[in-house]
Amino acid sequence: MSTAIAFIVGPFLFALGSFVSLLTPNNLNASSALLAIGSIFFTAGGFWQLQQARIATKKLPKNTRSWKWCGFRCAATQSAGTIFFNVNTFFLWVYPHSSEYSWLILAIFPNFVGSVLFLISATEGLLEVGHGKLLVYEPMHLGWWIAIVNGLGCLWFMQSAVAALPVSFHSLSVINIEMSTRTTLMGSIAFLVVGILSLAECSEDENATT
Repeated sequence: MSTAIAFIVGPFLFALGSFVSLLTPNNLNASSALLAIGSIFFTAGGFWQLQQARIATKKLPKNTRSWKWCGFRCAATQSAGTIFFNVNTFFLWVYPHSSEYSWLILAIFPNFVGSVLFLISATEGLLEVGHGKLLVYEPMHLGWWIAIVNGLGCLWFMQSAVAALPVSFHSLSVINIEMSTRTTLMGSIAFLVVGILSLAECSEDENATT
């Protein structure tokens, strides 16, 4: 349940930070602070999810390594991705006016790598709910909806990262900052829905064991 709550609070703060940035583009400190704090909850949720995956690997067939299970790979890549987002968001919050090289290494690079890791995680999540198949249709399965919406969120985060790629190092300008912010907002809303659905899934599991 703590994992689901973290993945509700984190995306909510990300969505709020993105909305503030779109509403008041000059108020970068407030939006950057919300994104940075939100990234902490993302990382906490990723860590707890990875811990749950480690516990679940104990039920795998004997002598099967954990990395061979797509559920563990999903949690591991998502957890790693959140750490890269930590670097990106905290750097932009603490150093809004940085040099070209630090901006590239500590803002652009971790944002792009984190988004790639999220895409890998989404793929592994789809493989898990599809029992090894990437594309399945199971609308009556709550886990399927979680994987699908999570995949949409990861796609939007990847679009945001691409839109945030630099076009000028001298002016620290990117391809399309408004598109990057909007797709971050859309991805955050998708992850918020995932958190709510995960909380509902936790309630279903509790009812099933009582």
